[in-house]
Amino acid sequence: MARVLLGLLVACAGPGLLAQDSAADRSAQAALQKLAARMREIRTLSASVTQSRRTDLLDKPIVSSGTMAYRRDPPVLAFHLTEPRKADILLDKTSYQVFRPEEKRLERVEFEGEDVTARILMVFEPKLDEIGKTFTVHGGEARDGLIDVQLDSSDERFRKRLKKIVLTLAEADGGLRRIVYTDAEGDEVRFDLSQVVLNPELPADTFLLRTPEGTRVLRRTVKQDK
Repeated sequence: MARVLLGLLVACAGPGLLAQDSAADRSAQAALQKLAARMREIRTLSASVTQSRRTDLLDKPIVSSGTMAYRRDPPVLAFHLTEPRKADILLDKTSYQVFRPEEKRLERVEFEGEDVTARILMVFEPKLDEIGKTFTVHGGEARDGLIDVQLDSSDERFRKRLKKIVLTLAEADGGLRRIVYTDAEGDEVRFDLSQVVLNPELPADTFLLRTPEGTRVLRRTVKQDK
């Protein structure tokens, strides 16, 4: 991706954003700006998605595939996974829900205040000054016209739940190709996107979880750190 002047970055970014000033970091900051420009007029987004979860407890990652949909107002991210088993996942700024129809089970995690899910949703409406308050931006690997942008949590309290987010962006236009986040335990969740469509017409029920009668609901509340 073409680099922008560092002076422009200084004008629009917070202090955390410019904590490092290497060439790789400047390239990552430029890529992030292109993503921000690209997403500015986006109200909805859809894509095919492959999810991969890595954990030290298993030798191989858990891989699922399906579709992803995003809506800006109000912000919500939906995953409808079909392989190898069906699962519907919804994230908004204060909750994370997973419905497993084959098990008739709904898992709902509610956060007191905006938390991990809000940071993930920030990717789809990146405001560089806000990102600079929350993350330190580092440049990662660049290859085949793509660049990795690493967002390290700069708040020690928040690092108890989310260590970092890595975005893989197209250098030419800031197109989002991959999202990877690592939680406090070191588990890594990766979303590879393809067939991305900007501003599609999406049915309202895309962002609803419809659970049949008899569904077992498991709720957990995560309290806000002081």
